[in-house]
Formats: sequence, structure tokens, C-alpha cells
Amino acid sequence: MTAPGERVVYGAGPVRELVSRRPAAVRAVWVDPKRADRTTSDPIAAIVVAARAAGVRVEDRDRKTLDQAAGPDARHQGVIAWLGAFAYAELSALVPASGPALLLALDGVEDPRNLGAILRSAYLLGADGVVIPEHRAAQVTPLVAKASAGASELVPIAQVGNLVRALDELRELGLWRVAVAATPGAQPIETIDATMALCLVMGSEATGVRPLVAKNCDFHAVIPMADDRGAIGSFNVSVAASLALYEIQRRRRGR
Repeated sequence: MTAPGERVVYGAGPVRELVSRRPAAVRAVWVDPKRADRTTSDPIAAIVVAARAAGVRVEDRDRKTLDQAAGPDARHQGVIAWLGAFAYAELSALVPASGPALLLALDGVEDPRNLGAILRSAYLLGADGVVIPEHRAAQVTPLVAKASAGASELVPIAQVGNLVRALDELRELGLWRVAVAATPGAQPIETIDATMALCLVMGSEATGVRPLVAKNCDFHAVIPMADDRGAIGSFNVSVAASLALYEIQRRRRGR
């Protein structure tokens, strides 16, 4: 298991992204020696080559040691990257100096796999950052890093003690807050002015955006479903976040 103050990111995809984009953040890469010396057609061997080229220390470890470091039921694929403690960003640092901001704020997303999937979409769809609560919500863990395919290390994440106050601060920084929730009077998300600086607020898996949080948003928006599909309920929060981000970015690019 990890030592206090340290964490691991495991799996071929996440470790490859880390080594490629943030090699200075990687303290060491542990690899299964049975795969490390294969041809670079093997993704683990390719990671070894890239890590050494980037000046990252590579160490052979047997499978049992890798299993213990990654934790129970982790599918590490024979490669683990060691990092220090996760560094959350300041909320204000998520807002870019130029261009309209696009942030995600998560109101109590508890499933680490959902958080990982959201972070992956946030990175791939060009969000400037993600805001998560400190309490009663998933935090950034090795499981989240794996589910995000390494995006947890590439997209800025701010952790806040009170989401309502954080949304007030974002308003003062010039952002419009959009609760993505099927509340009475919610407008289709395609009618939101995509040219504005925006923070899209996504709710928890069980209850959606809390009423107090929704009350403090400037707009409420809904992702339209096909007629008569409401019996199933709603989109999974990670799917909804992807759709909402895509729609805003699509319209910003004039597609």
C-alpha cells in the first residue's frame, strides 16, 4: 500500500499520459520486469522507454509487490507511477486569464468512477477546471486517476469547503452559474449563451443538484431526451457532464 503523503497512479494509459505530459511530477515508475524488456509494441515496454528518455527513474518490481502497492482489486497492468500528495488548485486559479471560462462544479458526486469519468471528459472537452466539495463527495484517489485515464493529473481541480460560497466567488470572478437539472422552468441547454464565462453545476448520483445550490445558480438547464424516455429517469452524471460540456464547446466553435 502507499505510504502516508504518497499516492500511486496505475495502468498503462494513465501512466503513459503522466510520463508524456508531466514527467517532473513522477517520482518513480515501477514495472513488471517480464514486460519491461519486450519490444515497444508492448505498452508497458514503451512506457519504460519514454520514462527513461524523460529522466524518470524506472524500477523493476515483481507482481506481488505491484499488487500490494496498487491496492486490492486494482488492475495495474504491470506498471505503477509514484507521486507525492495530490495538490488541489486554488479556485481562482481555475479561471483563465483570457477567453470565456468553462468550469464544472460537482455537487456531491460520490462514486469515484463517475468522478474519474467526469475528469476525463473535462480534460478531453477543454474544460478549464473542476470544482469538488471537501465533504460527502469522492476525492482524487488512485482509483479516480485510473478511471480518468490520467486526466486527474492534467485538469486543474479545486476542493472547496462550501460549494455555495465557491459559486458566489465564481460569480464575483465573472462566471455565470448553470445548474444542469430538470427543475421547473429549466431551459434546454442549447439555449444557454455559450459565449459567456460559465460554470456548469452537476448534481449527485442520487439526488441531483441540491435545492440550495440550484437556488444560487443564474440559470437552470436541461439536456433534452427523446420523447417518452423519462420513465428511465435521467442520464448518469458522468454522461450528463460530457453532453453538457460538448454542447457548450460545439457552439463556441460554431459547429
